[in-house]
Amino acid sequence: MATASIIGPWVVMSQFWYSVSGPSIALAFVVVGLICIPIGMVYGELSAMFPKVGGSFVFVKRGFGVEASYWVTWALLLSYLALMAYMLSSLATIIQIMWIPDLTGETIAIISCLMAIAMFGLTWRKVDLSATIQFWLFAFTIIIGFGYLILFVFHPNFDTGNWNPFFAFGTEGFLQGIGLMITMYFGFELIPQFAEECEYPHAKHWKVMVWSVFAAMVLYASISLVETAMAPLSELLAMPNFIAGQLALDTYGLWLEYLIVFANIATLISCVIGFWLGASRVLFAMGREGIMPQIFYKVNKHHQPYIGNIVILLVTLFFIIYCYLAGTNWVVALYTLMAIGVAIAYAATSAAYVRLKYTMKDRPRPWKAPGGVVMGVAATIAGIFITYEVFSFFYSDVWILFFSYFAIGFIIRLYLLWDSRKHPEQFAKSRDHMNE
Repeated sequence: MATASIIGPWVVMSQFWYSVSGPSIALAFVVVGLICIPIGMVYGELSAMFPKVGGSFVFVKRGFGVEASYWVTWALLLSYLALMAYMLSSLATIIQIMWIPDLTGETIAIISCLMAIAMFGLTWRKVDLSATIQFWLFAFTIIIGFGYLILFVFHPNFDTGNWNPFFAFGTEGFLQGIGLMITMYFGFELIPQFAEECEYPHAKHWKVMVWSVFAAMVLYASISLVETAMAPLSELLAMPNFIAGQLALDTYGLWLEYLIVFANIATLISCVIGFWLGASRVLFAMGREGIMPQIFYKVNKHHQPYIGNIVILLVTLFFIIYCYLAGTNWVVALYTLMAIGVAIAYAATSAAYVRLKYTMKDRPRPWKAPGGVVMGVAATIAGIFITYEVFSFFYSDVWILFFSYFAIGFIIRLYLLWDSRKHPEQFAKSRDHMNE
């Protein structure tokens, strides 16, 4: 689930990659992957310490308290919700490019909303159903993904001379690429969300997270190197936002383009499944620990947090409708919002890890990250660096969305504080989880 959630539908993303950094985006992916490894190890130790639903929310709450955990979780949910809107909108865009070119923006928004409702129905069911579907979709993605890259390498059009200049947009573009490509790696932090539901040893969660980062790094770097060698950068950027499919059509024909398209559809569906399930469990954990109303702690007959699922559906629909009907450049806007939320969460969680090294010295740690505090400091610095680079890429529309989202969070927080005083029974703190 970790790796399937990390891998994104590159066919509708790669043009943006190359517009930021050119061929050097491949190196940026390697750098970001290496940066994420200490973060993954920090999450691995924390997941073993606190094997409860909630992930970053639980870790930051134990480290810095309720208020910090609310705002960090609000930022992380921004990433999750923006990602789901992005993926569903991307699927509608694939349909437009491949089969129905005359679709209007409004029609694409409607299709995206209908698919969100369908995904809501799937995640309403037992989690093992979603996980099984996700596994087979991921397997298909990996086989096709590496398969078409091998075919490209052996095609006459493959020319490493197209990598020149490697740093097409200079140092600034390369550094922004490092910051923004965190979007292509977040997902490994979903593993702690399922700590209470899986039988895999908690002391080994770090392995799942680190290896999922490594797998993503290899795939993304390979895609970037191979595709940018297939044609000059100017030609790639002049193509529709569908580079892999267009290159496949030009070199091997429609059959390969279709395989790549279906692999990307499988990828985006598996992404949405993972993050939808993860986001619902974040809200579940907040309800259980008395930060959100206790109703978020309730589950349906399939043991799914149904109130969280409903909220996720409504906010995802909002993002889809806003980005299309408001005329926002949704590809860049949602991509950037995905990056900033998770960057903030990684920095805060890593800092919480460092603090917990001193405040909870005696708590059992089934697995310890090598380097201890040093590893935590490295992860914190990495998170802060990524956060800074993503903020440097913001433009007016993204700032408006960002501040609007946090303004809503502020209003909700004020209401929750007022309501918790008026109806304390609705915010009952769990005896088993609040003070553990």
